[in-house]
Amino acid sequence: MSLGIYLFCLTPAEPLPKIAGTGIDGEHPLFVEVIGEVAAVLAEVHLEDFTGPGSQAKMEDLAWVAPRALRHEEVVLSAMEQSPVLPVRFGTVFSSIEAAAEPLRQRQDVLMKFFRDTIDKKEWTLKGYVNRPQARARMTAARLAAEKEQLAGMSPGKRYFLEQKIRGAVDKDVAAWLKEMDRDILRVAREVSAGFSECRLQSQDVAGRDEEMFFHGALLVPDGSVAALERMTDEWNTRHKSQGLQIELSGPWPPYHFAPVL
Repeated sequence: MSLGIYLFCLTPAEPLPKIAGTGIDGEHPLFVEVIGEVAAVLAEVHLEDFTGPGSQAKMEDLAWVAPRALRHEEVVLSAMEQSPVLPVRFGTVFSSIEAAAEPLRQRQDVLMKFFRDTIDKKEWTLKGYVNRPQARARMTAARLAAEKEQLAGMSPGKRYFLEQKIRGAVDKDVAAWLKEMDRDILRVAREVSAGFSECRLQSQDVAGRDEEMFFHGALLVPDGSVAALERMTDEWNTRHKSQGLQIELSGPWPPYHFAPVL
């Protein structure tokens, strides 16, 4: 089988990261290659796993992908504990060391700027969830209460149609309210972060929650600001719990959402 080079991540060459163990296949050892001012964390892999007729089936097989993706993340996290790290997406494979090194030689200035910008910073994720049925019920009750006197003086038929109109308007009320909450979370996030990247909302099945996700963002947070971010998150949840809202903070992660495109 032909061998290729799997790239996990990049770090500054000084100090050189200490990486031990094997790559994603549990067979080939990890090693570090210095390319200019940058160190690349690498391992050999079988090219047939990532190219050719059989590779697509493997990449769609969760039983094959999951342990390898986990090992990929473990290696990146190990490098992150030692220095700023530029994480590379799972499945980044080159035909040779030279093929991997060439684009990195051409982007030394971009890479070193990234390392300077992210030193002593990590990525944290904020997800906002809403109990939409609870929110709809609360807003429906408020609208009906506001129209109580008008409804009381109507015939049953007219009252029914007005009640239906009010309930139809509630969906717009909920959407506008969630946009307001979205802006409020973003304000909190930006107070203690050096960067923000909007992420795709996840379905309830993917998120594994009964509540609906309405906010999803990645923050680049200085290490010294993490305690403040955690405190602000707790305070926000305390203020909004009765409204069926919650924000969930997770991390630290490698700065995937802030890495330059190479």
